[in-house]
Amino acid sequence: MKKLGIPCSVFEQDAAIDARERDWSFGVYWAQSRLGECLPEGVDETYLLENVQVDKYIADEDAFIPCLNGVTGELTSKIPTPFSIRLQRRKFIKLLSQGIDIHYGKQLTDIKTEGGFVTASFEDGTKEEGRLLVGCDGAKSKVRNFLLGPEKGALRQLPFMHNAAVTTLPAETALAIRKMHRRNMFATHPNGSFLWISVQDCSNADPSKWSFMFLQTWTNPISGGAKATEPLVDLATRPEIVQDMRNRAKVFAESFSSLWQTIPDDAPAWHGRVSDWPTEPWDNRGAVTLAGDAAHPMTYHRGQGLNNAISDAASLLHALLDHYPPSDTSSSLPFAEALKVYESEVWERGREAVLSSAQNTVMMHDWDRLLQCDTLRIGIKPRDD
Repeated sequence: MKKLGIPCSVFEQDAAIDARERDWSFGVYWAQSRLGECLPEGVDETYLLENVQVDKYIADEDAFIPCLNGVTGELTSKIPTPFSIRLQRRKFIKLLSQGIDIHYGKQLTDIKTEGGFVTASFEDGTKEEGRLLVGCDGAKSKVRNFLLGPEKGALRQLPFMHNAAVTTLPAETALAIRKMHRRNMFATHPNGSFLWISVQDCSNADPSKWSFMFLQTWTNPISGGAKATEPLVDLATRPEIVQDMRNRAKVFAESFSSLWQTIPDDAPAWHGRVSDWPTEPWDNRGAVTLAGDAAHPMTYHRGQGLNNAISDAASLLHALLDHYPPSDTSSSLPFAEALKVYESEVWERGREAVLSSAQNTVMMHDWDRLLQCDTLRIGIKPRDD
């Protein structure tokens, strides 16, 4: 919007840009060129590489993510990630927020459309009116529920659970991780579990100040469906989550499992069920649409989420370039033409990405089908490449 000179504001539910304790990182694998189209004035890929990554590593054509055999610890496969970028979420958001009119502490409660205008109401009693509302409010999107209704817009619960933590570690553990791979790695096990470790921030000269993300997922059918392989774990506190993470890692090869045993009890950690929402068309009322995780929340085992969100931004940019102002300048819905073009592309791409990511997640947790999954078969590029 800013690139096109269209006045806009962002309404953020968090109290401040850094209010959320939970942080993570994400990889840009195939959307680098589209990202470049959307970056603020004066920011290019070189700036991202030097200032927004989790480390100072510049990936070349031989870059890869190692997949390890959880039983033996041996390398199973190298997942090609040529010229990839790994961004720290908080740094990336701070960069994108520069020069943007952002209103914090805005919890959305209602949306109304009338006469070509859309009005958003917030928990603090304020209202904002405009011609276009783009819902980028995440996987549990309230804007999606408005467009489709709470039942059709609800997340699909999948038969997998996850634990995650972001934490510093003893210096020797931090060095050991980066000796195995300088940025990220994962391991799979015949018992249907997946373990991932990645760098979160290695900017400090002291390895004990480096932070890492630990993520594990495992098969656990939804209650009422197929018989669960184990009882549903209800983890309420950080120490409980961390202890569960340590226990689940113990069946893995010692070289990998030992890393998990050093996660501190008080590490910021979270736990929950894996979910997604296969994208389907919505009625935009000529003035309301979705982007990012609100439009296509997907599983993360193949790293497609951010790449698709970047593609959304670039697609909307081009749709607006070509169709705003509209050919019919008397229209009461000035963004309708652009939204029609934008959404037709997002609906198709988003649905394919969600469904293929879910299928890949199923295979990643099935030892007999592991080698058939997209992550090992074609890597992290889109299926249609």
